[in-house]
Amino acid sequence: MAYSLLLQHVIAAEPSEVPLRIQISGILGSTSLACWIVLLMPQLIEQWRLKSADGIAIGFISIWFLGDLFNLIGALWAGLLPEVIFLAVWFCIADALMIGSYTYYTFIYPKHHKKQHHHRHHHHNNNQDHNTEAQPLLERRRSSNLTYIGTDPEKNGIFTRYILPILFVIGAGVLGYLLSGSKDSYDDKPDSKIEVGPQFMGYCSALLYLGARIPQIIQNHQRKSVEGLSLLFFLFSVLGNLTYAGQILFFRSDKKYILLNLSWLLGSLGTILEDSFIFLQFYMYKNGNQLEDQEAIDTQD
Repeated sequence: MAYSLLLQHVIAAEPSEVPLRIQISGILGSTSLACWIVLLMPQLIEQWRLKSADGIAIGFISIWFLGDLFNLIGALWAGLLPEVIFLAVWFCIADALMIGSYTYYTFIYPKHHKKQHHHRHHHHNNNQDHNTEAQPLLERRRSSNLTYIGTDPEKNGIFTRYILPILFVIGAGVLGYLLSGSKDSYDDKPDSKIEVGPQFMGYCSALLYLGARIPQIIQNHQRKSVEGLSLLFFLFSVLGNLTYAGQILFFRSDKKYILLNLSWLLGSLGTILEDSFIFLQFYMYKNGNQLEDQEAIDTQD
């Protein structure tokens, strides 16, 4: 909603000279938007590669979806521009794709895979089953094990996997701002009226976004593993929230405007803190995935 309000001001602006701080705010906002658009893609790709959604907590994506739903309701309630509402709708669609992926790889794919395994069992001996299934499973898990980047960055291509996508998103954000024409105009007197309805939606969204990380943190702790989670997903989240908060603070920093956007600032900065804890879990449980690989082989023997 905070980005929605700022976007509303920029799109509806009358031409005037734009101060540097407003241009920085616009670049940060455009970069944040680019992050939100591609945010869930790394996690969806990770689940497709592993053919599993065990790494993601259903509570995480469900609560996140509710947060985006409240954001959409707030945008509709405030009567924001169609472009803003479309963005809020996209968030909900992306969440639905994530929930759909979780449902498929948790309930549908295992049944199909089990039938295939049963068919192979009747046509091959136990040694052949072990060679064709246990070893590929081990290789697939290791090939996508993100925690190995700390021990062998060159082998895993840390620049290609993480730095390059982040630079691409930042570049897309800057280019999007330059091409949008927003740098040529802005509303130097944006509406600072605090309306109860949108503010209520904002605080609900913030609480839901903050609460969404808790099931994921708990699941990582219980499994002692971050296998199946995309590190790039959380990197995009941190970058998106940093630029999201930065655009607000650069746009205006007076007390009334900060109060107007306080709920979204708390939500953004709070999730950065929680994501930092998840980054710590990536480091803490870097050996947990190796144990899971060994257990996967043992169950196939």
